[in-house]
Amino acid sequence: MKVALVTGSSRGIGAGIAEYLLKKDFKVYVTYLKEKERAFSRFKKYKNAVIDQLDVTDEKSVKKLFDSIKKDEGALDLLVNSAAIEIPGKTEEISLATWDKIVNVKLTGAFIVTKYAIPLLKKRKRSTIVNITSTLSHSGTPDYPAHAAAEAGLISYSRTCAIDLARYGIRTHMVNPTTTRTEMWKDIGGFEDDKMWKRFAENNPLKRVSTPEDIGKAIYVLTLDETEYWNGEEIYVDGGSHFK
Repeated sequence: MKVALVTGSSRGIGAGIAEYLLKKDFKVYVTYLKEKERAFSRFKKYKNAVIDQLDVTDEKSVKKLFDSIKKDEGALDLLVNSAAIEIPGKTEEISLATWDKIVNVKLTGAFIVTKYAIPLLKKRKRSTIVNITSTLSHSGTPDYPAHAAAEAGLISYSRTCAIDLARYGIRTHMVNPTTTRTEMWKDIGGFEDDKMWKRFAENNPLKRVSTPEDIGKAIYVLTLDETEYWNGEEIYVDGGSHFK
């Protein structure tokens, strides 16, 4: 049985990824920061789900989790860096603390988790890292400057890992979803706005928005033998909307 760790998987895209992998017979370490009840409510029915607390910005927290994975499994097949927060606000509006918080979770957190994952990923003949990135990194995004900057940094870091870690049989990829209707939209506003989501769908070449399952499918494909020679790929799961 393959073993995966999905950060930020108590809700949203991360939860959808974790659930899809569980249905594909992975053992999945599901992580939460504060929403323990939500995580257990959703994943306690899966016998191959291990639910644990993780703060990706806290090196001690990360090391503790990997010590547990090492003790229980001895190796890791897949790491998905999905943890993120979104706080809107133009450059003139957001505080330095807000900037740091966003960048620390998305970019620095991915670095810390990847650093401690490498020894376990090296135990497999072929293993995979997938960083959830965003089309925000390729365009000017005035309302989300810190998030866009962190995403761009994560893409550069992913490409660096693809080169550096290939010698160990570790392949690194990026998956870019389009706008996805998840609980995160309850934090920033718009989750209940059906008309807005209808407009998003109508503006997409495939006439719908993405689902967390769509993203989980892409990640699963990247773990298959058929994609063993893929490395450093940036995959858009957006129905073709990045061409518009």
